[in-house]
This record gives sequence, C-alpha cells and structure tokens, in this order.
Amino acid sequence: MQDKIIILKNTKNGIVKDTIVSVQDTIHLNLENLVKLQKPDEDLVVHTITEPLSGVELFGIWVGAILAVVTIIYTMIQFKNLLKNDNELQSQINELVKLNNLFERRLRMSVKPRIWKNNSGYNGTDYTFHIQLNNRGERAFYRGFELLEGEGTFWIQEWSQDITIEKGKNIQLSGKTFQHPRDSYFKIKILYYDDESYQYETVIEWDKSKVRFLETNEL
Repeated sequence: MQDKIIILKNTKNGIVKDTIVSVQDTIHLNLENLVKLQKPDEDLVVHTITEPLSGVELFGIWVGAILAVVTIIYTMIQFKNLLKNDNELQSQINELVKLNNLFERRLRMSVKPRIWKNNSGYNGTDYTFHIQLNNRGERAFYRGFELLEGEGTFWIQEWSQDITIEKGKNIQLSGKTFQHPRDSYFKIKILYYDDESYQYETVIEWDKSKVRFLETNEL
C-alpha cells in the first residue's frame, strides 16, 4: 500500500481534511506568513526544486563570461605593448646618450688647448729659473699650479687672475730655487681650462735643470 500524506486545514468550522497526496508527489509550500513550524516525531525530509533560469539570465551569464575572457586577453595585450614601448623608449634614450657623447667629444676636440715645453732655463748666480708654456692648440686659460713634490725648495710667481694663452702663443713661469737649480728637484701640476670651461692639468717635473712634461689629463 502506497504511503499517503493528509494535508489538514484550519477553518472556521474546525480542522478539516484538505488534500491527500502521495509521498511521491511534490508539495509547494508558501512560508512567507509562517509563524511556527511544528516538527513531527519522525524526520521531515524536504526536497527543494531550483527554479530554472530564464533565457535572459542565461544570456547575461554567457555575456559576463565572454567579457571576462576578453578583459583578460586585452590586459595581456596591453601589458605586452607596454613592455615593448618601454624597450623602445630605452633604446631611444641610449641612442640620444650616444649622440650627446659624440657631440661632446667633437666639441671638446674643437676647443682643446695643447700645452707643451719649448724652452726652459736658469741663472746660476741668483738661482732663478723659467719654464715656458707653449700652446699649439686652441686658446687656454692658466689658473695656477699645485705642488706635488719639493716643498720648501723653490717658489714660482703667481698671478691674481687667470692668464690667457692664445693659440700659437706662450707664457713663462718664473721662480727661484733655494739651492743651485742644477741640484734642485720639484714637481708641480699646472691647471688650465678652455673656452668651453673644460678643465685640464699637466704634470711638470724639474730634475736638476731638466724639465719634462710628464702627462696631461682632461678632467
């Protein structure tokens, strides 16, 4: 015998039988105004049925999924393009740096002075000496010297302002040693710059009346 469920209904005439259903039937309950649900002694099993989605809802879900995929693809493409643009920008910056360095080297060569020794000598009576600074390059501005070796053995004339050495011209450093120049030794570094304010230094050595220009450095 098949189990059945009897649905009772409370009316003004008392509790009456409303519906008889099989346990295999589906019961739809509206619980909106339910105040209290009395649980029976035995387990109550309720099977709920999900309402199927409408065509519009299904379409919205598919559109959302497609848009999500498109967004991911677009983001990946934009990221790739950004990396490409960064590489191109860095390449352009590197080229500009190379061009700037090339321009600076050419500019420096066009204004570079070349200081060299053409004449030097001394007086054995009063121990005075001179060193001639000749310029066979572009115009230079002599601004002084620094002592490297021989402190207290000589002095050299100094000027209160920078001295111009024109191209093909020279200036003369004059000084005095405290013993015979043939027995003296000192080393100095002369400082000068060009028309574009590039700085230079040349190391000069006096060794027993022999003068040598040891090296010139571009700063």
